[in-house]
Amino acid sequence: MKTVFDLASSGFESTVRLAKSSPETWIPIFRQNQDNIIDVLDEYINTLLKFKGLMLSEGYDKFKQYLTEANDIKRILNK
Repeated sequence: MKTVFDLASSGFESTVRLAKSSPETWIPIFRQNQDNIIDVLDEYINTLLKFKGLMLSEGYDKFKQYLTEANDIKRILNK
């Protein structure tokens, strides 16, 4: 199990820290931002399903194109 944590890096550490936070803290945040959170979750789920479909159909050329586009976005955001 330690290997998983070692591979996951600091992003995982932040996620775990949030997960250990009190539900009393998070429920009001989720409630107040419900519509926005649902929109983001829907988009994330749709993207994951698209990636899953590409993997199942061995559409790795298209998958590579999506990853390349994501790298371009990262470059733009880092300016």
